[in-house]
Amino acid sequence: MGKLARLIANGRLDPSLMIAYKFDGFKKISDALERMHNKPANLIKPVVYCDDID
Repeated sequence: MGKLARLIANGRLDPSLMIAYKFDGFKKISDALERMHNKPANLIKPVVYCDDID
């Protein structure tokens, strides 16, 4: 993990290229969990952005 963090911090690896599914906000967590349950072939982990706390 340390080496991975250094690669990202130094700009040698862009983790955004590995994100296939993005969900915006807490209201979408159930959608992310459903996507994990019915996992498509290209899914590693869904990413939930939680900027909008409501």
